[in-house]
Amino acid sequence: MKRLQTLIIAMACVINLLAQNAFPLPQIPETMRQPEERLTYLVNHFWDNYQFNDTTQVNQDLGEQGFADFINVLGYGNDELIENATKIFYDLAFTTSWGKNHYSQMINHYLDNPNSPLRNDVVYVHFLRNIRPYYANDAVARQRYTFKLTQAKKNLPGQPATDFSYTERNGQQGKLSNIQAKFTLLFFHDPDCENCKRIMPYAVAEGQLKRQDVTVLAIYADKDYDAWKKDVRTYPANWIDAYSPDGEITQKLLYYIPATPSFYLLDANKKVILKDAPLDTVIAFLQQN
Repeated sequence: MKRLQTLIIAMACVINLLAQNAFPLPQIPETMRQPEERLTYLVNHFWDNYQFNDTTQVNQDLGEQGFADFINVLGYGNDELIENATKIFYDLAFTTSWGKNHYSQMINHYLDNPNSPLRNDVVYVHFLRNIRPYYANDAVARQRYTFKLTQAKKNLPGQPATDFSYTERNGQQGKLSNIQAKFTLLFFHDPDCENCKRIMPYAVAEGQLKRQDVTVLAIYADKDYDAWKKDVRTYPANWIDAYSPDGEITQKLLYYIPATPSFYLLDANKKVILKDAPLDTVIAFLQQN
């Protein structure tokens, strides 16, 4: 039922795109009634009316708008749908050296940039997996994309979160897997991170993050223990203030944290619900659950 509701919302978003944007989206046949069927048609025919070989600035701007809409809509699809749509995109966009360079930069900008509001590692994994054959003769690029793929695949939604140990400010040690809560929020932060300093007061004051069925593990993942020790804060009672001994989380690349703050929401079984999600998205999910 939730899946159907999500798809209905997705198609409502598509209708808004059709009404507001200049990108030449395909016309979905009226005979297609089911949201899943309509979504499948849309992503598989998304680029039918776009001219990839037109290198004018106007067309480039239109293509960038279309790409942003494309990855946004892909986020509503399943793995099979995303995989197929990604291959279709590459077959069209990477036919020339110019297109290969231009659109690889766009992929990086929207899906690899930690500040991109459209970052989605579920979608990014498919882009990374399918881009590597286009760099068959470039060992450096293939190695780079292979590394990115390895990182992006870590702790995806639905996967068990990687377990790790932590040490609290009073010296007490614990493990992620031993936390008993309906929801566990991993809040990776850094004492020198300006965005962390900006977001922290809002997070501490947020009522959804003070719930009894929510445990917030505010953790410093790197190894500069002295910097973390000086960064003393007062947290709500359901928060755990801790650091990663010897910076294990960062040093062993247990989690992909391209920038802080980074939020991972886990369920009672420590499976990932939201990966590296904006705080607003985490709060909205908790409000509905």
